[in-house]
Amino acid sequence: MANRVVHFEFISPEAGRLQRFYSEVFDWKINTDNPMNYGMVDTGEKDYGIQGGIGAPGPFGTGHVTIYIEVPNVEAALARALEAGATVAMEKIVLPGGGPGQETILAQFYDPTGNRVGLSQMHARPAAAAAKPARKAAAKAKPKAKAKAKPKAKAKAKPKAKRGRR
Repeated sequence: MANRVVHFEFISPEAGRLQRFYSEVFDWKINTDNPMNYGMVDTGEKDYGIQGGIGAPGPFGTGHVTIYIEVPNVEAALARALEAGATVAMEKIVLPGGGPGQETILAQFYDPTGNRVGLSQMHARPAAAAAKPARKAAAKAKPKAKAKAKPKAKAKAKPKAKRGRR
């Protein structure tokens, strides 16, 4: 694996201002339709370049620019970075999404000169967690066949009272 750069982000207390700025300057489409109002940036080039995000700092500091490098194992890559002189900027977190049945594992470190770098790992969700949505989707997609109504049994005719001879 080449450990390629897969995402960038600009984090600022003035996220809305940055979203407008980069949208106007570079014609990026920025979608903030999510609970965190994190602007998912579509740079318009799916086969060349990378996509990114612009959002508010939340619990991760006051503001920064970060690139995310895709690695096969976030914990191992973070350990290697720490051994080489980095410090932890954000402990490992797991986010749902990234595709059907997938989750994204993230961590961040400061390199020896203070640059913030993110690590990203796509990971298949454990089978039980991934199976739940699949079962729900299958149930929605395929309506259950209605059971055919059984014909009602005909009521037995009451025997006619025999008229006795008088």
